[in-house]
Amino acid sequence: MKTHKDIILVIDDDAFNRTLLGTSLEEHDYIVEMAEDGREGLEKLKAQDIDLVLLDLLMPEMDGFEVLRQMKTESALRHIPVIVTSAETDQESIARCIEMGAIDYLTKPFDPVLLHARVKNVLLATSRSEERSKGFSGIMLAADDDPLCRILLKTGMEEKGYVVAEAENGKQALEMLSCQSYDLVFLDLLMPEMSGFQVLETMKADSILQYIPVIIISSENDPDSIVRCIEMGATDYLIKPFDPVILHARVNASLTTKRLYDQERAYFKAIQDERQKSERLLLNILPKPISDRLKQGEEIIADNFAEVTVMFADIVGFTQLSEKISPAELVILLNHIFSMFDRVAENKGLEKIKTIGDAYMVVGGLPIERPDHAQAIAEMALEIQREISCFNEEREKPLRIRIGIHTGPVIAGVIGTHKLSYDLWGDTVNIASRMESHGVANGIQVSSATYERLKDKYLFEKRGVIQVKGKGEMETYLLTERKTD
Repeated sequence: MKTHKDIILVIDDDAFNRTLLGTSLEEHDYIVEMAEDGREGLEKLKAQDIDLVLLDLLMPEMDGFEVLRQMKTESALRHIPVIVTSAETDQESIARCIEMGAIDYLTKPFDPVLLHARVKNVLLATSRSEERSKGFSGIMLAADDDPLCRILLKTGMEEKGYVVAEAENGKQALEMLSCQSYDLVFLDLLMPEMSGFQVLETMKADSILQYIPVIIISSENDPDSIVRCIEMGATDYLIKPFDPVILHARVNASLTTKRLYDQERAYFKAIQDERQKSERLLLNILPKPISDRLKQGEEIIADNFAEVTVMFADIVGFTQLSEKISPAELVILLNHIFSMFDRVAENKGLEKIKTIGDAYMVVGGLPIERPDHAQAIAEMALEIQREISCFNEEREKPLRIRIGIHTGPVIAGVIGTHKLSYDLWGDTVNIASRMESHGVANGIQVSSATYERLKDKYLFEKRGVIQVKGKGEMETYLLTERKTD
């Protein structure tokens, strides 16, 4: 029986759907991993032990069909069950998914009760299949064009509790190896279509198959063939006709070695997984260059930057909005908005510093200095305005955001011991915050310092002099769009 919680990977480019699926599954005590596109989904499948995949079809760059195809052609992934969750309702898409190996198909919007029932049934069936397989001592493949030899191998091994599959030639053996996991291969050398030497060479060049022990069973008795096979990676070599007692002893030795090697690989993978988790957690908190400096032993990280551009953005009327919707709806909304901000910041090469309530803070020009920091921040501000406009098309009451930008010097560094934080300090941060708080709804207010760096490439409306708390009178501008050539 399983002693760990089932891990389900949700692959969907829609943040709202990911959150909805994640919340529903976590209520039933599943561990949920998220991927926002097909490529990220495949990376997580290769890096983690996933028990079930919920897969959307229509995604950018790599759609669900391609993810499903790659999963079912990779021996390390094909055993993972896949439930397709898609808005596509045509029978052709459904049939295509099932033919490609999906175990089920749910049409959006789905009933959470039905989703849970389907997920539970799939995981239960998978668990029972695994339990049945534990009763076997090992699954073997006998590849030999001689049916009598295959019968002798199959009979002798099944008496010892092993399961033996048969292949009549080398080509068929490789096809079977690509579709099923085997613990050991018996391989004849002289076979039609593809010889045992070719099969062995192909196996040892494959990142998955190279670890399967191969016992050569051949009538070839010359030392050159024996040496060649061992040098190519064969575990052992038996000459026909073989002694069943010796065969069984060699099988036991090969399987024991494989089990020890599998354990070693499992331990190594566990260490790698933990290291990668730690790395991902650190990169969620700190920029990579800062993380690298910490790992190299720097104890205090504090840097002066002569010029960066800082942006604050928040939701107008957030307090009133939070009083009218449920906590879950509020979190889903903020997650959707801030996840979109994160994507834009990453695409522009900008550094998110933090969120404070409904406020989002991002900076351009650090930790790696860049001359176009003001322009990059301006592009982000304009893009999130467009994204919010698109988002509002599906809402009865549109959201309004307010953005403020300022350019100047800052100090940046890491504080904390148990909970690390990379933060900024200086008057530049305060002025950028004031540009946002004293700004206008759906507007991008910039200081004169930022205006001077952008005026040749962007269009502005002069707002004039405004009274800024703690700073007095300041001249500000509203960024409207990029100039066209």
